[in-house]
Amino acid sequence: MSRLAETFAAAKADHRALLVAYLPAGFPSVAEGIGLLEVMVENGVDVVEVGLPYSDPLMDGPVIQAAVHQALTAGARIADVMDTVTATAAAGAPPLVMSYWNPIERFGVDRFADELAAAGGVGVITPDLT
Repeated sequence: MSRLAETFAAAKADHRALLVAYLPAGFPSVAEGIGLLEVMVENGVDVVEVGLPYSDPLMDGPVIQAAVHQALTAGARIADVMDTVTATAAAGAPPLVMSYWNPIERFGVDRFADELAAAGGVGVITPDLT
């Protein structure tokens, strides 16, 4: 059973819903974002979605668009996403990456999957794929 499936099973056994948090990597800075996610996990967040900052977040609302823009303006890159995933996994919550498909494809699907697994990531959510 995967770490994510174990987290769902534990919540079900406790008769409770999961608390899932989302934050774009690099927001408000890489270090501050990691710190925020660590605090969230320490305070009960079960699963974390780490957003991969993307230049055209058309499916996101204005708040996430502004956060992603700030992260990109500060220089956030996929390496920062992986560092955020590593820190989140170390804090105790299974991390997923939330991303549009284009950055993953451009980075290299196999390379992305390998780096994500090495960082402790448990999956990817790609809402722009049908």
